[in-house]
Amino acid sequence: MNVTKDKISSVFFQYSIPSVLGMLAISSASIVDGFFIGNYVGDFGLAAINISFPIFSLLFGFALMLAIGSSVTTGKLIGEGDIKSASMIFSKTMICITLFSFLSCTVLFLNVETILHLFGADENLTKIAIEYLSIILIFIPFLMIGVVLDYFVRVDNRPNLAFVALLSSAIINVVLDWFMIVYLQKGIFGAALATGISQLTLLIILLPHFFSKKATLKFVKPIGSYIQIIKASYNGASEFVNEISIGITTLIFNYVMIKNFNIEGVAAFTVINYLLMIGIMISFGISDSLQPIISKNFGAKENKRIEEFLKLSFITASIVGFIMIVLILFIPDTLANIFLEDTNYKTKQIVLNFATFIWIAFIFNGINLVISAYFTAIHRPLHSMIIAVSRSFIFPIFFIFTLPFLFDLNGIFMAIPMAEFISFIIAVILFKKFSPEKIIYKL
Repeated sequence: MNVTKDKISSVFFQYSIPSVLGMLAISSASIVDGFFIGNYVGDFGLAAINISFPIFSLLFGFALMLAIGSSVTTGKLIGEGDIKSASMIFSKTMICITLFSFLSCTVLFLNVETILHLFGADENLTKIAIEYLSIILIFIPFLMIGVVLDYFVRVDNRPNLAFVALLSSAIINVVLDWFMIVYLQKGIFGAALATGISQLTLLIILLPHFFSKKATLKFVKPIGSYIQIIKASYNGASEFVNEISIGITTLIFNYVMIKNFNIEGVAAFTVINYLLMIGIMISFGISDSLQPIISKNFGAKENKRIEEFLKLSFITASIVGFIMIVLILFIPDTLANIFLEDTNYKTKQIVLNFATFIWIAFIFNGINLVISAYFTAIHRPLHSMIIAVSRSFIFPIFFIFTLPFLFDLNGIFMAIPMAEFISFIIAVILFKKFSPEKIIYKL
């Protein structure tokens, strides 16, 4: 498949469908975790996962920064026909992610209790969260390496293999969740072990590709400076900033929810995050699939093709948003019941109050993600970062502290939709200023 010459719709769907299905596999695994923990461990289990989330944001964000930045650079080099330089960047990136993942997880593992107290967890919540994190941190390096491999496999024209790896990981996670939590009754410890083991699947499936005859990218002896990796990572910095911002925002939201609704508030926010995750991960799958496509067409200076790919992405992301809005407006009780037992009445009521406002976010978040991915693919990381930070940090924090003065507790529930709306305005302005035609014309 030649992404710079083949039929637009064919290329788009052959990249986006595996990417979306892969993201659905990832999100469904997390959602199944939430289902089993919510129904078999309880509110405190859901709260423990959410209080640990900023740690995942830091680690996953770094992996995304390396993966997206380096793979986009690699895609551009492949589009220009420079396979040797592309393989060099790939090899150096793998060395960087391997060293960082194991070192950072070791440091976090040794200081996990102190970190959880800084996050605002009390003694009971800290005890459950440590039980979860002490297992997860052992396996996270394999997930981080697997995420980077996933991006390079896709830029190496194997999007279906990337999907198979993500789907396999999700299926193993679901099966092990049931076995560990329900059958063996291992609680939060079992959930962590199931998730950790499933993360090894990515590595086992994806790594052999780069030793096969089908691979364009190969492991080569790293020669010269690693400055090029730092520069490439800068292009993916918006994703790192986005993940870190989400982690900080989650910390602040957890604080606000505990202050106003106790532990039930954190559990309810966790459920809302699961609902947001479904729609966002689909849209992220669409936008994510654009990066290898646009980066190669950018290298080939095909602005008309880039415009067509973006049109398809905007339409698809809007359809996803509409479906999520319908589900949240018409069956909020059913969605809440997936994660909560009937006895969790207080938590469920908070979820339903949240759902009254959160659906508005789905009008805008898909378009925001697509435009942000477009800027990353054309090597405009600052513009991508502006959108990412606006929707995940600056405006959510601003609105969660200001809207309650105007709308009481409802202001808390309105913060995320308002942040997406303002970010949408910023994204559209930036896109009009740096459209594909204008960018290619400058080149």
